[in-house]
Amino acid sequence: MENQAVKIDIQEKERLLSSIRIMSLIGLGIGFVSVVVGVLVFVFLEGGKYPIISAVGIWYGLIQITFGMLGLLACQSTDEKKQGNLLSVHYVLSIFVMSMGYALAVAIQAVVACGNKDDSCGTNPDTQLALHIVILCVIVVGNFLGITSMVFHLRNRKILHPEWRNRKGCCC
Repeated sequence: MENQAVKIDIQEKERLLSSIRIMSLIGLGIGFVSVVVGVLVFVFLEGGKYPIISAVGIWYGLIQITFGMLGLLACQSTDEKKQGNLLSVHYVLSIFVMSMGYALAVAIQAVVACGNKDDSCGTNPDTQLALHIVILCVIVVGNFLGITSMVFHLRNRKILHPEWRNRKGCCC
């Protein structure tokens, strides 16, 4: 009885995959904005110093882009095993995205420092402040997206992750 395959409603799975597609597209958008703003921080630095310029926008954006691409690949896959693997990695990346406290801390530090016109913001502290506010907003939206994706995967695990049924772990 335990080894019987679980029947999955195809229409329900397509609806869930559509939601993952939307979350993945948002992640891609957030990632590209973050990378562009991260590059602009370096362009407008002119005399600034570490720790404000730590490339937080670039590496945070690359993780979001990976999150988005894997979600889209999972939604497009027709092979059940490959799709299951991609969805599992998408779930793990949603946890990773949600738990990136360092990126949030650096963004907050940069907003405070540039708001106080600190030397580490270079000769364009107002431009740096605006750019870091954008990165801070992107990270907050990204964290919300990571939490939403994680909860979504867990709530719909019977349909999205039927292979989790036989695992002996703390959460599944």
